[in-house]
Amino acid sequence: MDAQEMKNLSSKILSVIKGMQVDENAWVNFALVGGPLASAGVQYKEYGYLKLRAFLNEFSDILEFEDRIEEGKPPVCYVRPKSADPSDSDAAECAVPPAKPSAAACEKVPTEDSWLTTWAAIPSYQYKALAELALEEKWYYGTESAADRENLPILRNYLNYTFKRLCFEKKILIRKDEERNEEYAAFNTGLVDRKYECIYALFKQNTRYPTPYWYLLDFVVAGEDAGKTLTRLFNPLPERADYFESRIENMLYDSSTGALNCDYTHFIVERTYRLPLEFLEDNCPADMLCIDGVTLGDAYDSEDFELRERYFKSLGQSICANKRIFNRMKNRLEDAVELAIKRTEWNYKTAIPTYYPAGNSGSLLLPLSLVEEDRVDLALVVIRNPSGSYQGETILPLDLAYSNSRLVTRPDSDWLKTESILSPDAASDDEA
Repeated sequence: MDAQEMKNLSSKILSVIKGMQVDENAWVNFALVGGPLASAGVQYKEYGYLKLRAFLNEFSDILEFEDRIEEGKPPVCYVRPKSADPSDSDAAECAVPPAKPSAAACEKVPTEDSWLTTWAAIPSYQYKALAELALEEKWYYGTESAADRENLPILRNYLNYTFKRLCFEKKILIRKDEERNEEYAAFNTGLVDRKYECIYALFKQNTRYPTPYWYLLDFVVAGEDAGKTLTRLFNPLPERADYFESRIENMLYDSSTGALNCDYTHFIVERTYRLPLEFLEDNCPADMLCIDGVTLGDAYDSEDFELRERYFKSLGQSICANKRIFNRMKNRLEDAVELAIKRTEWNYKTAIPTYYPAGNSGSLLLPLSLVEEDRVDLALVVIRNPSGSYQGETILPLDLAYSNSRLVTRPDSDWLKTESILSPDAASDDEA
């Protein structure tokens, strides 16, 4: 990146992160910034970076990071713009001028490229209010944690991508109160309260600050409290997101259609880093697992994302070049797929409907047990072909599988549960 590119990117990055802050000094959960940055045109992989954190580290002159660590949990990263000290002449010279509001941060009518966190201002306390209003649900991974309980990562992800789907379906409604000359927007969150009444997000035009265009007035139930404003202005009320598209194949796995075909080369060679450590140790010789002095355990534990990417890319290539090792791993995966299908035939709820936000497509998840048959290690993403057959597309870590499936409905599953999933790293996978 040359100096001009750095300046342009700095402006976009600051604009996005400032738009996500509740107040001037607020920290922003790093796990939530990837989508809005991409929407603003910040494509870090175009500059040779494999992970967003490594890319944003290049902007340490304008950003500061904080890793909050809780015993027994992976660190959770937060980011915010640095506050330049006016008395520091060097900082004043190097400081990036305040970014002009981006078009995305000022938009009134959302598009398929919009993100909730830049389209509207939502204070953190509102997420907690929504969690309390909605039917009781665990909105974080692993065992009880003060930090996770505070941040509600699953709920935030759920709202961001529900909004994304609703934008695609054009179900974000906007109305004007002619009597008061005020504008409102609303969408159906897809959640319900304890009476199983729909919960809506109600927004009002932001007249206090130039961006964003909207701010969240409240999460409401129709006709109750602030929900009276909703029913006064919106008729019909906003509809829920539709992930099934009225097709039964998006909801249930039909084992009568024949064999499930899988892209095992993709699983083993291109997604090596998602395979369990014990699985790789069981199937690969020790000399294959030591690459340029880095062991498998070192790669899994390393916080150097570029080192991890290099290691697993090399390991995947080594496995691909060794037919005996590749076929051994392929056979073990085939056994796991066969077991998953048997489980699905015994209990149709084993196959979990899910939504892939980046591809705006529906699919099913099946459990893969690679190390021990009574422990699920990964989720297999299965799509149905136009011919009626099924294709195993990719493998997902359980946290990503849960967050994608929760967009459709709360999983009623005996294998995909938040209690058994560790909190994901803030720099976890952002693609399938």
